[in-house]
Amino acid sequence: MGFSLKIDTSAFNDLQNAIEWYEAKQLGLGKRFLVDFESTLNRIQRNPYIFKLENSYRNALLDVFPYLIIYELNSNEIIILGVFNTHQNPTKKP
Repeated sequence: MGFSLKIDTSAFNDLQNAIEWYEAKQLGLGKRFLVDFESTLNRIQRNPYIFKLENSYRNALLDVFPYLIIYELNSNEIIILGVFNTHQNPTKKP
């Protein structure tokens, strides 16, 4: 049974901001961030239960960049709630 994927508006904004920030630092770096993000999304979709459960949310760490994908499971749906820079204050975490 596969899980559908939904990205919350605030998570999409987090993603866009991260891509733009990395792209401004170095041409092509935003695209590399997006590839890392998509690779992690694929792992989440294949097996959403393998990632750490914290409160009622799960956290998946990207392979290359210091970001977490924060998500919850709802029936057969994976809902991405945030894309969080691990160098930020953890109290800002969604």
